[in-house]
Amino acid sequence: MRLSLKAKLAALISLLVLVVVVVLSAVYISRLVHEALAGVENRAEYVASDVFEQAREALKQRPLPPGLNPQDSAQLSDFVGTTLRQAPGLNGTLQTAIGTQNAIDYVSITDDNQGKVLVHSDPSQEGTRFTPGPPFARLLGAKLLHQLRVIAGPPRDYEVVMPLAFGRANLDIRVGVSTIFLRYEIEPELRKAVMVSLAAIVLATLAEAVFAYYLMRPLETIAHRVDRMAQGETLEPLRIERRDEWGILSSKLNLLGEQMRGEKAAFVALRDNLGQLFAELADGLLFFDAQDRLVMASPAVARFLGRSAESLLHRPAGEVFSGDGPLDRLLADAFRTRRSVPREVVALDGAEVRRAVVSVQFAAEQGKPVATLVTLRDAATRERLESQIDLTTRLAALGRLTSGVAHEVKNPLNAMVLQIELLKAKLEGRDEPVRPHLRILSDEIRRLDRVVRTFLDFNRPVEIHPVETDIEALVREVLGLAEPQARQHNVRFVVSSNGPLPPVSLDRDLMKQALLNLVLNGCQAMPAGGTLTVAPRAESNRVEIDITDEGVGIPPEARPKIFSLYYTTKSGGTGIGLAMAYRIIQLHNGSIDFTSEVHRGTTFRVSLPV
Repeated sequence: MRLSLKAKLAALISLLVLVVVVVLSAVYISRLVHEALAGVENRAEYVASDVFEQAREALKQRPLPPGLNPQDSAQLSDFVGTTLRQAPGLNGTLQTAIGTQNAIDYVSITDDNQGKVLVHSDPSQEGTRFTPGPPFARLLGAKLLHQLRVIAGPPRDYEVVMPLAFGRANLDIRVGVSTIFLRYEIEPELRKAVMVSLAAIVLATLAEAVFAYYLMRPLETIAHRVDRMAQGETLEPLRIERRDEWGILSSKLNLLGEQMRGEKAAFVALRDNLGQLFAELADGLLFFDAQDRLVMASPAVARFLGRSAESLLHRPAGEVFSGDGPLDRLLADAFRTRRSVPREVVALDGAEVRRAVVSVQFAAEQGKPVATLVTLRDAATRERLESQIDLTTRLAALGRLTSGVAHEVKNPLNAMVLQIELLKAKLEGRDEPVRPHLRILSDEIRRLDRVVRTFLDFNRPVEIHPVETDIEALVREVLGLAEPQARQHNVRFVVSSNGPLPPVSLDRDLMKQALLNLVLNGCQAMPAGGTLTVAPRAESNRVEIDITDEGVGIPPEARPKIFSLYYTTKSGGTGIGLAMAYRIIQLHNGSIDFTSEVHRGTTFRVSLPV
């Protein structure tokens, strides 16, 4: 029986789809099995490392008994076995590993010289001889078919081995991985992958059958349909059975008709979608035809040109941009010279938007104009967005910086805490004048430890511990901490109270750190001395704290970046203090702002909800 061209095409497509799906399924299953086995190996190595640390610590803490010959491997093996079996927590670790790690069958410590088990997750195996299992790495590096045969075959244990050196004893930590447990862990994913592959084959076969049917439909009268199509008519597909090459030609013509209908529908849909899109866009968009007449404009155009989009439609570009402002002059000149404007920032007169980014693109085909697109964008809004993104990026970078130094800082802090506690113990019962200073040092070291942990958590949500706090008392405590730096800079502190303040729920340590950063920043801004005024006051449902210095002020070009991470105007500054203060106040749902005059001073205002 001779197959038709349609049947041959369907068979070929089905074969190609089947090959592609089978290959992709094999690759997916191979990666799935390999990742599952690698995950099991990682868990087994983690268990072996945990047992290794506990066993080594137990052997290190127990000295060899008198009379034991370290050169006698049998005596040394008995000593090691007894020590490890009596090690507190080691047996619990073995049992926990078996109970929490699904694929692990057993964990043991063996003496290869004596060929016996010293410690085992199954106590009945201790003291017995052992038979080493095949290494798990061999299964991990095997081919997919071998891995599947092992997992689906008879139960078998593979081992992850870690050596444990102790004198002449040849010890090994062995973690056994059972293929039964591997099967239970991998089988659901394998079944799902096979089902997805079968579904893909079925769906792809159905899709190609439908595609082949519509692709190969013939035409009845080729010339007549070509004439009607040339006249722009939309024709339904011709339904005839294809028998020879004419059928192929009619099928191609049907496909051409379908494409023409699709293009027409796409054009109509595009026009409707563009109208809807232009109506919703914040940018001002103007679309001109080949004769430079405005055929479409978004409502936002009124913000830039001062006239509604409806009043400008169907007008030539010369009338649309007939004003005297810089934007009208720029666009009129672009249409006159037919020169594209890729990006231009202009100041507007009499419009809602003060500055605009202008883009003019002329489309041409074979040297003839086709259309023109004018885009107007609010420059100030874009700059604010870019500034916020830049600030967020810099704040995120702080976590990467501090994670590298936090461990180096915490060790000296721990040592300082220990020394202060020793000093307190030595001064117990004495009325020494240094005890208040030791208490302040202890409190500040604990706060510094909290600061280090806050640095580590800068990229993550920080857990705050709010308590009802007297703001004025907190301010005076902060000024007391900053007093040494104030004396060094010849700065005088003034607290300007403005009536009673309601208590505020906040984290004392974090807020103390933020206010201290602002106060120290004010002191450093007055190298010749001066007065730093802190004025807390109640405002409806908020408490505001003004910190005013008489320093050098912040130059205008630095103000947009003052809270940016690592940005500083001081020599030797880190650019971290204000960024941290900004972050802490944000965590308390507050806000911070500032006003500054060069050579007159700066006022930072912190606003916190009551």
